[in-house]
Amino acid sequence: MRTEGSPEQSLRRVLKAAGYRMRKSRAPISSDNLGGYMIVDMSGNAVAAGGRFELTLEEVREWVRDMCSPRLRLGGVPPSAALP
Repeated sequence: MRTEGSPEQSLRRVLKAAGYRMRKSRAPISSDNLGGYMIVDMSGNAVAAGGRFELTLEEVREWVRDMCSPRLRLGGVPPSAALP
């Protein structure tokens, strides 16, 4: 039996299955780094959302629901089973 990890880990798993990666800011907060999260498309290593690390976990969750659900459906993973 697998126990659920943190919401952050769940989002990371879903994003990875859809071809994305979530990065958390580790640098000091500045005008170009707001201390949140960024989503990166792994196929081209391009920023998909949150270029200034401005996303919260809730915003990442919404982005996953809007952008990743169709990809997961095409890959055979039912979105209801994959989304945190």
